[in-house]
Amino acid sequence: MFVNRTKEMQLLDEEFTHKGARFIVIYGRRRVGKTRLIEEFIKDKDSVYYLAALESEAQQIKELKTLIGRKLNDELILTLELTDWKQLFSYLEKILPKDKKMIIVIDEVTFLIKNNSSFVSYLQKFWDQFLSKTNIILILSGSLVGLIIKEILAEESPLYGRRTAQIQLEPLLFSHSIEFMKTTFEESIALYSVTGGIPQYLLQIDQPFIQFLKKKFFYKDGFFYQEGQFLLSQEFKDPSTYIDILKAISFGNTKLNEISNFTGIETKILSRYVDILIELRLMKRIVPITEDKDSYRGAIYKINDNFLSFWHHFVFPNRSSIEIENEEDIKRIMREVNSYIGFVFEDICKQFLITNQPISFTNIGTWWDKENEIDIVAYHHTNKEIFFCECKWKESVNSDEILFKLQQKSTLVQWNNQSRKEYFVIFAKSFKNKNQHKNVFLFDLKDIEKKMKRN
Repeated sequence: MFVNRTKEMQLLDEEFTHKGARFIVIYGRRRVGKTRLIEEFIKDKDSVYYLAALESEAQQIKELKTLIGRKLNDELILTLELTDWKQLFSYLEKILPKDKKMIIVIDEVTFLIKNNSSFVSYLQKFWDQFLSKTNIILILSGSLVGLIIKEILAEESPLYGRRTAQIQLEPLLFSHSIEFMKTTFEESIALYSVTGGIPQYLLQIDQPFIQFLKKKFFYKDGFFYQEGQFLLSQEFKDPSTYIDILKAISFGNTKLNEISNFTGIETKILSRYVDILIELRLMKRIVPITEDKDSYRGAIYKINDNFLSFWHHFVFPNRSSIEIENEEDIKRIMREVNSYIGFVFEDICKQFLITNQPISFTNIGTWWDKENEIDIVAYHHTNKEIFFCECKWKESVNSDEILFKLQQKSTLVQWNNQSRKEYFVIFAKSFKNKNQHKNVFLFDLKDIEKKMKRN
């Protein structure tokens, strides 16, 4: 399946229509759909696609030269013994067409960089001396986000300033993820809460939610059982500290001092690890919507990936029970999952509001003080409209009761208090009563489903 990716395809198509050479970098976490995006873009176009592997440099060079040789019907390159990248690139300068529109893709380029750190320098000279003067489109793609940033995108990289476009591919939104799931809307929310919008994960769904969890997460041969550890071990040489940090957050330790107490890492040292996780978009830093992002000192941190959040809370700490197939422990773990889904439901509601704005807004986020919290707050900075939102992953919610409490908390939010116009939004699985009130919006699962399918 190929779902959405409209903006990414539009950017790639725009690059393709440009005259002259183009250099595109596509990166993002493993299984997010980079290769599928590239496949969709290059179909019906003159292209060479090379998927690198973690093998010897000699074998990597041999495979790439063979693919290009066959594409260009060049028999000589197939017989040449080219032993390094400099030799290969020198020969390619002689046979690659300068004026013809052509795409060359090196997927998982980080495997080439891992084998030989000089590969980037060789590629930079090849680009400067030859490719930049052609009509060729070069696409580099990779799953090791940190390595892509450091070796290709960073100012210190020999390739810095050469790229004409870059795409950090993000997981699909819930509204697009449901296209993979042939089940009820409520169950789709539960499935999204553990897989996120990762296409390859969504393709693993072949059973109802409970059976899917048991078979794929809580069984030692399950697809997802070791996936979290594998993801981080690919990105980091020693992932143990990063695993501890993500585990701390998954258990509700969201402030730096709380994470420090949970992990035993000093705050100053912890901050360096946190910055790396944020740069890789595995974590995010959040401040109340009414506060300044840079100066606010009470920020909280959340895992920016549904799968990793679920895995660190439910799978990683319970490996012993899963290994010995302790059925009682596994049943206990699964009974705790529903409260976790509620947190993800908040994010789905936020996505819904961004797409289906009941009132227009320019800023959206969350709000809290020492004793109170509002799930979602959004405002329009010019027309002074603001709305306050609560999300309840429950059946038969009493909307009047929730509304009363929400209105009380809204008075604590300091933002244009004398001149603003207020609205209130409540989300729930279903409502006991759906009484109509001025400037109040109520959305149950049926409402959300209807509007999402319309979009």
